[in-house]
Amino acid sequence: MFRTDGISNRSLTFTLIVLYLCATLQFIRYYSKTTTFYLNMNAYLNGHERLPFQERILPILILRPLTHSQWITQHLVHANGMYTAERGPFYVISLCGLLLAGIFVQRLYNRVTRSGTLSFLVYPIFLFAIMWSYSIHNEANFSYPYDILSVAFFTAGLYYIYMKQFLPLVFIMVLGTLNRETTLFLIGIYLLDAASTSYSEATRTLRKRFSWSQVSWARVGLLVFLWLGIKLLLAHVFAHNDNSENYIRISENFGRLKPRLWPALLNICGYMLPVVFVLRRDLRPRRFANYLYIFPLWFVVMFYTGVIVETRVYGELCSFVAIAIVLIMEYRIEHLRQRVPARVADPGIPYGRLADMEQ
Repeated sequence: MFRTDGISNRSLTFTLIVLYLCATLQFIRYYSKTTTFYLNMNAYLNGHERLPFQERILPILILRPLTHSQWITQHLVHANGMYTAERGPFYVISLCGLLLAGIFVQRLYNRVTRSGTLSFLVYPIFLFAIMWSYSIHNEANFSYPYDILSVAFFTAGLYYIYMKQFLPLVFIMVLGTLNRETTLFLIGIYLLDAASTSYSEATRTLRKRFSWSQVSWARVGLLVFLWLGIKLLLAHVFAHNDNSENYIRISENFGRLKPRLWPALLNICGYMLPVVFVLRRDLRPRRFANYLYIFPLWFVVMFYTGVIVETRVYGELCSFVAIAIVLIMEYRIEHLRQRVPARVADPGIPYGRLADMEQ
């Protein structure tokens, strides 16, 4: 899982895994205890919650048996109400979702990295992004049963897109859309990936980085058909549910652009997504970097229908951002290593001149 050098590879890997598991358990415990449930869980499990929340039905299939589980009742519903009958199953579903997301984050990183130098940093940076996105809030500190599962499905989708494995991607699209409709953005990333050209590594112009003629539009059409079909079916099933919160929020979100809320607005993936944008030229491989172009569309959609200070609406991007940050650091380290020998060979070369020579 982790690429390390030295005699104690197994010991180090084992130690890291234990520490990361402890950190995961600690975070999920805190997250499950301190965040506020926005849903009426009883109404949600019985199909009577408000829209659009009720249409995200996959967690119901998991939470119902967990709610009636004797093991959950005996082992998690304890500690003076720390885990109530609602929070015990929520803890389990969130923990499983985060572990699954972590596995796919590491697998995706292993496929895109050139050196693997900083593989041990991928999961802690991912967990850092998740913590800020889902639990460190002053405004809208809400949690939903489908949130962490969405990260898992989205990360798995990224992995299968990069690996060009279409059938597993279709499976993820179906399950993930039943969980939350943000799988729509996986279709956009699939398009960006399919259109990426071999020129991507050598050019900065969008015109040469993408060729839409090489996209399999039949596959794109199938993904759109699946997403739209599931959404329309769920809309029909829950057509009589309360629709008072399913509305356009553009005017509300303009009101949230005030400077007082900038710390909350910029808390996208632990404040790291803006950093990735600034350093995007250092992100390799370019094919993976091209996925970054989905964010403007993501922001527009959330500005239209979401609450922009509720940074969990960007939470699925945590996996991409964590990997991107590590890849940028690896690129800079490699670039620095290439500069140091030239500097040692001729100490009189100014750093500015050295940069000019490298170009």
